[in-house]
Amino acid sequence: GHQWYWSYEYSDYNTEDETLINFDSYMIPEDDLSLGQLRLLEVDNRVVVPVKTHIRVLITAADVLHSWAIPSLGIKCDAVPGRLNQVNLFLKREGVFYGQCSELC
Repeated sequence: GHQWYWSYEYSDYNTEDETLINFDSYMIPEDDLSLGQLRLLEVDNRVVVPVKTHIRVLITAADVLHSWAIPSLGIKCDAVPGRLNQVNLFLKREGVFYGQCSELC
């Protein structure tokens, strides 16, 4: 977690040239939203995870306290600088699940 955005890395998945997949995910500003997009929830780069697969998410922060959350899945985990926390997921159905930071930076 960073102030105002999240960074993601697929650590168990390598591309053909053996590089890791990593990217930043920023919230889309309200003025840039398209019709039907949700205010304060839409991001420029979505995280995609497989269904019916055990997934381990490692969470930390680079600057201040954050709280990585996906309310519709009942998930919330603190992101603390210098500490590595984890959450395990097993999604049974496909869908779009909106995440958010549940702590004020």
